[in-house]
Amino acid sequence: MPSSHLTSTKSVAGIGRFPRCLQHPEEELKFFCDTHDTACCMACTVLLHNQHNQCTVVYIPDVAKDYKTGPEYLQLTGELNKTQQLAAKHVKDIEEKIKKVDQLKTEEKTKLEKYRTEIKQFVDKRIDELTSNVEQLQDQDKDLLKDQLTKTKKITSTVTTNKTKLQACEQTPIALFTESKHARKVVAQLQVNLADIAAKTKYQVYSVRKDAQTAEVLKNKAALATIELSTRCLIFFVIRLFYVQ
Repeated sequence: MPSSHLTSTKSVAGIGRFPRCLQHPEEELKFFCDTHDTACCMACTVLLHNQHNQCTVVYIPDVAKDYKTGPEYLQLTGELNKTQQLAAKHVKDIEEKIKKVDQLKTEEKTKLEKYRTEIKQFVDKRIDELTSNVEQLQDQDKDLLKDQLTKTKKITSTVTTNKTKLQACEQTPIALFTESKHARKVVAQLQVNLADIAAKTKYQVYSVRKDAQTAEVLKNKAALATIELSTRCLIFFVIRLFYVQ
């Protein structure tokens, strides 16, 4: 390796400063091992990344000076934008579903109150039980959706933070190169997390259904009502009430 590559210069003109190695604090991270996808110092290169010539190690100033215009950085910024857009889409979708959960609760409670009026005192106790179950279903759905919303907003914040860091490093290629390598790993994990959020972002659809024999409830043993979830939901849950004389 040329002797110019072996100097301990703290700053390389036009591309910024070398960070220090955590394993060898006296050494600077002047090299990058493509095989292990990590920055390394001279000691790391000799001791860990150059055994039997199995690793591909490059001198960072050589590759950092043109990194900003290279395909890898362009791809990374594209993936960051894609992830940000996907996260924003999930936020909007989850917020809309929360509204639908609230709307569904309101609609079904209205049905229950109308039903309460129709059958007077006889059904009050059962209606209260049905209302309680509706509230419980709403709480379950809303808690789940809010949890996914919180996670999605954290992802959005993480994406913004990484973009800001990268933009701040664009005039210092070494810092940009090092920060980009870290950001690539972060983006990959964020995309996995978003896929998991998308799979869990669901809510239960339920409807209060009168039994056909309710009109005869004062004369016959019959189910007052049921709350049934559609088969597309997370859990199939049915509440059935019976009147026992």
